[in-house]
This record gives sequence, structure tokens and C-alpha cells, in this order.
Amino acid sequence: MKDRVKLTDAGSYYLNNVKRNLKMSGQDNYIPMRIAFARSLQVNKDPNFVDKNEETLEKINNTKAKEQPPLTTIEQGNGLIFRALLSQRYKRKIDGDDYVDLLSKHIEHGLYIINYDTEKLKGYDYLVAISSNSNASTATIEIEPEKKDISILSVRIGINKATNEPIIFDINTANNPHFAIMGGSGSGKTYFLKHLLTQIRKNSHDETNFIIFDYKDGDIAQDKDFLQNSNAELIDIKKHPLPLNVFMGAKTDKEQKERAERIVEIVKNVEANIGKVQENNLYNAILNAYKNNKPYPDFEAIKTELELINPKPDSLTSVLRPLVDLNYFANVTEKIYGSWTNKTLVIDIHEIEKKELICYFVLNQINNELKQLGVAPQDSNTNARKIRTFIVIDEAHKFLSNAKRAKILENMIREVRSTGGAIVLASQSPDDYDKGHFNFLELVEFPIILKSTPSSHKFIEQKFALTATKAKTLLRDIGSIERGEAYINENNKIILVELTK
Repeated sequence: MKDRVKLTDAGSYYLNNVKRNLKMSGQDNYIPMRIAFARSLQVNKDPNFVDKNEETLEKINNTKAKEQPPLTTIEQGNGLIFRALLSQRYKRKIDGDDYVDLLSKHIEHGLYIINYDTEKLKGYDYLVAISSNSNASTATIEIEPEKKDISILSVRIGINKATNEPIIFDINTANNPHFAIMGGSGSGKTYFLKHLLTQIRKNSHDETNFIIFDYKDGDIAQDKDFLQNSNAELIDIKKHPLPLNVFMGAKTDKEQKERAERIVEIVKNVEANIGKVQENNLYNAILNAYKNNKPYPDFEAIKTELELINPKPDSLTSVLRPLVDLNYFANVTEKIYGSWTNKTLVIDIHEIEKKELICYFVLNQINNELKQLGVAPQDSNTNARKIRTFIVIDEAHKFLSNAKRAKILENMIREVRSTGGAIVLASQSPDDYDKGHFNFLELVEFPIILKSTPSSHKFIEQKFALTATKAKTLLRDIGSIERGEAYINENNKIILVELTK
């Protein structure tokens, strides 16, 4: 009979992290391993798992398994209890080598779960949470407990000006849970946007995250009450690089070529001054950087390779220069996030160059992660779908006015719904959506129009299902409503609402 519990390289990596996160660095390994066994049984899922976190996989590759404690050390005289628990779990007698193999699998599975559980909740607080059977899982779909019911995520928008009745949106039962918030300067748009995000966090019990780009003047990033109330982390790119490496995780030649193609696509569509020669140079520079920088390069390495291909400055080097010289993205020695979809972030970009390019790299990262997580759970009775994260773009007209940028955004909006993503676009006017190259009408479920001075009635006519005459009347009315008021569409009716303060 086997007499040792053997961890793989991954299990050894998880164990080191778990001991640190549970503040057990001075304790014997068998203590967190026993906790991990219990956690695995608690979630009641198959202990066979696949870790899809690219950052973690890179670190596991540099870890060598060394933990092979004797079975008796793990059991601590409780071998009969361990066998009984496994026998109850599998509804058959568990003994012999089968017992040791299953014990090892559940320990490693539990270490995997706790490793991601403790990204937010650590130490004694985490142990209390799982001992009281609360949901401590925060990171990936593989470790979410099975749920038959998905709560409806409702947010109070305001009150009907005509009836004084409350207006409540059930966000995650909508076909497309996306918002278009339109309002000119002084309309109360930013105030309402912060209210909406705070309520989403509160009413989802912090399970739904958001990432907002503070594009214009930094007033969102400087609002300490908003940061505290929404439990959001602030990243000021002017002071600290984004903890993101867009090249990480591509290991094979095929994956590296696909990654290079995607990065070139983003750059050429966001930066209109990039030509065919520069596209080809960037593609080759990325592939060369993968060969010369293991396990993956950063933007500094890409810039170096570009200079070898073409020493003369051109439009492409001018695009990449601020990314490198101003340290907008983390280099290979700096901290990067293992996941972006489980973070609530305010990213301050209002004082930096290449705002749109940075936004699209982050959006691409989130989109890729959501695809990896797969289809979000959905309640079969209410059709409520779990929303993992909201992506919020302020000053969205900067994106919608350009056909190539808008197309990337449109494709992402179409893709993220099923995987638990939602988009909020905040812009100045309904005119911003009156673009022939951007079919937003069918995608936005929640249009909210604050005081503004649109010149065209087309968006209003089509989205609110009005005649041209009524749409033109509403067009005039939009310019005369008070700060904090908005027109919305509820059950195919146009309603003037006093937004929640």
C-alpha cells in the first residue's frame, strides 16, 4: 500500500501560496493540507481540475515538487475518519492505494481552491468564512460552488417624475445587459454613473466587479468615498504601471503567432497612422522578442526588436515610445495580475498619452479571460445570468467616432454577454450612437439620456420606437430637463425620471 501523499509541481506551488495567505508560514505543511482536504470535500466537486491562469502556469513551470509527507503525518491518528469521509463522498468503500490516491487528489484540489479563494479573503477571516459554509470562492468558474439559483441583480435608477413610483432595472435578466448613459457637461452623468456602480457592487454583495477608465479629468479617481463605497482599487498609470503583460501565456509557435496577430490588429485599428510596413515590422518584432525573451517579452523588448528591424524612427515607434519610456505597462520584473475579471478597478488615464490604445489592451485581456471562464451560470426559471464584471468606458464618443475602433468594441459587446460581461458606455449625446458603422441599437438594453443637445433624432426615434414627429419633440425636451433628470425606456414607454441621488 502507498504510504505517502505526493504533490505535483502545481500542488507544491499552491501549498506555498496557501501557507502565506492563511498566515501559516511557521506551521507544519500537514495543517494547511488537512484544511485543503476539507475544503475540497466542502465544494463537492470532482477533484480533477485544470488551472487556466496564465501567470500561475508560468510560475508552476518554475516550481519543483518536494512535498511527500508520510500518510501518517497527514492523518494524525484520524485515518478512519479520512476513509469514512471519502467513502461517504463516493458512496463506496475507499481503502488501500485508492484511498491514498483520492486523498492526494482532494488535498491538491483543495489547495488549488484556497489559492484563489484567498486572493481577497485571507488568514483567520477566510477560515471563519469557510467554517460557516459561506461562499469564499472569488476567482474562477472552476471553483464556483454549484448554484441552482442566480439572484436577480436589481438597481434603483430613480423615481418616475409623473407618478413618484420607483424605477428599478433588473440588469441580469436583460437580453443584453449593456448601458448607454448620455449627458452633456453639468447634466449629472458622472454622479449617476458612480451611483450605478456602487449599487451594482452593493446589491451583488461585491460578487459583480467593474473596471472603469477615468478618461477626462480624474474626478472619479479622486472621489475617495466612491472608491471606499464600491471597494475599488485605484490604478494611476502616471504613477504606477498597469499590472498587465499582453504577451504572457503564449508558449507554442502557433500561440505566439496568434498573439502577435491580435496585438497588431489592435494597434493598427486604434492608431490610424500605422501602415502596412509598420504592421509587418511589429508582427516580426513580437515573434523575435518571444524567441529572445523567455518565458515572454514585454513592450521594452518589442521596442528593442523594432529598432533592429528599422533603426529610423517612424510612426510605429512613436506609438510604442510612451508605452515603454513612460512605463505604462509592467515589465517582466514587475507585478502583474493573474486575473482581471475578479478585480474592481478605477484606472486613471486622464493625464497620459495613448489612452485608447491602453483601454483596448485591457479590454482585450478581459475579453480573453471571460472566454476562458466560459458561459456564465444562468437561472432556468428567471433567466438571470451571473454578471462577473462591468467594463465602463467614459468619454465613449472617442471610441464610437472611429469606425475601426467602434468595430472592435461592437464585437466585444456581442461576445461578452454570454460569458458574464457587461458594458457601460458614457458619452455626451445620443448623436454619438448615430453612426452607420456601429450598430448599437440592438445591443444596448438600458439607454439613459440626461440633459444634452443632440442634433439628430434618429437614435431616439429608433431606440425608443417613436414616430419621427415625436422623436423631434423629445429631442427638444432633452435640452431643457434639469440636472439629474433623464429619459429612459421602460416597457416600451418613454419616462422622465429623477435619477437616484
